[in-house]
Amino acid sequence: MSSVLNDRDARKRILWGTAGLGMVGAAIGLNIAILRNLQPIRRHALTMAANWSLYSLFFLTNREALLHERLAKKEYLHLRPLLSARETDEMFSSVVAGGVTGGILSLVSFGRRAAIFSGIGFFALVSAVGQYSFTLFNRWRREKILRDKADKYDVVFEAKEEGKLAKMAASMRKSFLVDPISRLPDWFPLRRLSSTEYRGILELRREEVRAELDALRAAISAMDNREQALLSKLASLK
Repeated sequence: MSSVLNDRDARKRILWGTAGLGMVGAAIGLNIAILRNLQPIRRHALTMAANWSLYSLFFLTNREALLHERLAKKEYLHLRPLLSARETDEMFSSVVAGGVTGGILSLVSFGRRAAIFSGIGFFALVSAVGQYSFTLFNRWRREKILRDKADKYDVVFEAKEEGKLAKMAASMRKSFLVDPISRLPDWFPLRRLSSTEYRGILELRREEVRAELDALRAAISAMDNREQALLSKLASLK
């Protein structure tokens, strides 16, 4: 029992559970007092709250002690604490603690030993149903947290992938827009000409073509002259 009381989480569950069930008892006592016109109403509500709190404290303390004992035994045997096994331990602890609490409550309320067994069975059943409902709620909450984390991870992953694709597209667009020759080193023999340089090369080539044409015309003129001289010699021989 001392080990349970030294556990902060166990103390928190006991105190919060006792306070919550005490408020439920107060609400039930208030409604019963109003429906049956029991006066004073506040006293009946407080009495019901005190009874519920007392038996809730007894029930939750026994439950935590049984649960702690079972978990400590498994830890001593080096058994792996599976989630399903813990749920089974919680169900066992709740049923046993509920049966013990129900038996004591029946004995105190009715004062007959025959009522103990009915109290044990009834409160064990109520504890089992309550524990099962609480387990289902915890499973739903865990699955919801996992789904939310998975959705968040998917969104982050998609954003990262979209960022990578956008970066890749920007890099490809930049590679198309930037002149590839300009990225070549200075020692490379290939380079991009400016408009002035290109016009200068065209002008130089034009002058070379003109010079070649003039040389061709001179050669043709010389050939014509030799042909005329030859024809003149032939005519004089006749």
